[in-house]
Amino acid sequence: MNDPSQPATPQFGGGKPVPWASVVMPVRKCRATVVKSLDSLLQQQVPGRCEIIFVCDQADDDSLEAIRNHPLATQWDCVEIFHPGRGLAQAYNLGWRAARAPFIFFMHSDCYATDDRAMIRMVEWLEREGALAVEPMVDIPQGDWEVMSFWDRVTSSQYRHGKPLHNFMGKFDLVRRDALEKLGGFDEERFWSAAEDADMVERLWTVGKITFSDVLVIHAHLHPAEAAFTATLRKHTQAGEGTGAVFRKYWHSLHFLRGAWTIIGLNLLKLVLLAGMIAGIFFPLAGIISASFMLLLSVYYARWAMLSRDWRVVLIPFAVTLMFSFFAVAMVRAFIRGRQSFDYLKVKSPGS
Repeated sequence: MNDPSQPATPQFGGGKPVPWASVVMPVRKCRATVVKSLDSLLQQQVPGRCEIIFVCDQADDDSLEAIRNHPLATQWDCVEIFHPGRGLAQAYNLGWRAARAPFIFFMHSDCYATDDRAMIRMVEWLEREGALAVEPMVDIPQGDWEVMSFWDRVTSSQYRHGKPLHNFMGKFDLVRRDALEKLGGFDEERFWSAAEDADMVERLWTVGKITFSDVLVIHAHLHPAEAAFTATLRKHTQAGEGTGAVFRKYWHSLHFLRGAWTIIGLNLLKLVLLAGMIAGIFFPLAGIISASFMLLLSVYYARWAMLSRDWRVVLIPFAVTLMFSFFAVAMVRAFIRGRQSFDYLKVKSPGS
């Protein structure tokens, strides 16, 4: 295998050396977070020149000014690609296909690595394990909970007091370029901006393996001062459609079912309880039982948010029940259609 400590030496068109690594970063109204992400890349102790591909959702995005004025723009090769809002799957594909390096990092504009050797250590994990991809450990910043809006706390309660988790979510994932070429990239026919990562994980495992590193990445998600409940419902609809689409694609895969059985079980429970609530129109007892269990599940889901000093805590069980219902309906709809179709632009929020 190649020594990851040595920069790539082959020449690209025009005699330009191939970068040691390429970073693909989707960009959309991320001025408040992207500078921290670029700072972390600038501090990386890499063995050769790297490149970063910015896939921009809007040509007039003011975050581009911060990107172009950042010192990284003179230290790395920078490429800007403009595409209308078609979601992460297409953005990732546009990015890696324009990249020139053998190692492709997919990085969100609100994430940063906690040490200056993160990139080279990820490549070392990749080569040592003979893997096709490497997952980092993802955590949220300390103090995030205190600055969240009320509805952000409700949807983030399940992660409260959690531990860093290995995850392939585009936060700082490393994938071999030749593996992406073999697979044809992300499945943008079925996915917009939800579950495209889960789909890629399953496909990578069919042709090789994914390894798990000890590299820690912080997801510094931007939390607006106020978040409307309607935005929360749209986000659950988006996630529900992604889940339904990936279930439809892999319902017959034992590997997928073994790896995702807890998520599958929870989402099927939401669906069963929703069906029971609807059946309550004709069978009141079934409706009462289903609604009671749905409320209990909602309280458990948002248990930490229930401690907030806000009068809206009394609404949490009913609000989360509605969120689960939107998720379940969207999941069934996408399972039937076999793809996610929910409008990406109406869901995407700054810093997400």
